[in-house]
Amino acid sequence: MRCSPILAALLSLGLTLACGGGGGNTSWGPAPTGNFTLRLGSDSFPGYDQAVVSLEKVEGSLDGSTWLALGNVQATYDLMALQNGHSAVILSAAKVTPGTYKQFRITWATQTYPLTAMSPGYVYPSGSALSKPLSLPTTTVVSGPVTVAANGNVTAQIMLSGQQAVQSRAGGTYTFQATGSVYDLSASAVITGHLAYGTTPLAGAEVFAETLDGTGLATLQRRAFSDTSGYYVLEGLSTGSLYFVASLPTGTFSAYPAAAALPVNALLAASYTANLTFSAPQSPGSLTLTLTPPSSSSQGTWGELRQSLSTGGTGSAMLIVQSQTVATGLSQDQAGFLGLAPGLYGVTAQRSTSGATPVMKTGTTVPVSAGSTTAPPPLTYP
Repeated sequence: MRCSPILAALLSLGLTLACGGGGGNTSWGPAPTGNFTLRLGSDSFPGYDQAVVSLEKVEGSLDGSTWLALGNVQATYDLMALQNGHSAVILSAAKVTPGTYKQFRITWATQTYPLTAMSPGYVYPSGSALSKPLSLPTTTVVSGPVTVAANGNVTAQIMLSGQQAVQSRAGGTYTFQATGSVYDLSASAVITGHLAYGTTPLAGAEVFAETLDGTGLATLQRRAFSDTSGYYVLEGLSTGSLYFVASLPTGTFSAYPAAAALPVNALLAASYTANLTFSAPQSPGSLTLTLTPPSSSSQGTWGELRQSLSTGGTGSAMLIVQSQTVATGLSQDQAGFLGLAPGLYGVTAQRSTSGATPVMKTGTTVPVSAGSTTAPPPLTYP
């Protein structure tokens, strides 16, 4: 019996598909994807009760040049509410192209969500009942890497740095120019702890996680304000580093001398504990740091105070105990460090142009006395 030509062709096609001819049946199905959850978090930064920003969308890049849409965010967030471990989900299990994402691009919104009556960005300076418009850039690029496997599930977090997040400008304007990074939560370390004087928890104290280079120079990696019970969370820390945790609780009527915890050797992606205990509070003084010339609109500048602190046993390190963005004036920048416990403080300033590597200036070590304001010589940038 002979088959018809049409029947023979159909039988031949069936055999070809059954034997894997033509590359298999994967060519007939959709390309594989990975599930990507992305969170937004922020470092602490003093001087503001609220710092509100509005996000439009987030994109990712596998090669550093081509941008792939990850998802529309269209939401408004107060960065003050996202620090100390309180990050927010901005993309939930989004289907994305698998691969290693090297960079992420945030597009800031031109309106607030869900309401459109306010500026897309605004701040409430500490103690102020009136908001001030916050000028947002069009986009901000932050670096990874984060690897999303085919059919895998990854949760990552954008962490905005507090070093130059908000800067006040001459004329009463405010600019948002935060830098940041993105990290895989499953591959990062976390440091948590408690601040106390005796049995009294210390709330609202800024805590720093910092690393030391080969010369002993400290660099801030994460920062957060302790909560009402004295607890803090420092997240998104790279593994394989030795972290020094320090804090200098300030106050209007009394201030605690700075203290450091035992160093944390974060070898694994795990949670580590570093508690800090403080000696008796003292009557505070203050320090005013001046820099010239003033920052340009493309620059972010911040001042730092450093002290030599015991880190357990016989060890000590020169650690950052205060850091804040300067206020830009017409002829100079200025940072006022209030409520400081009396003692010797090293003074440094850092200035970054358009997100480039900051340039550090170092001043003299100066004493701060109770009830007085110390004004070290101005630091000058070229």
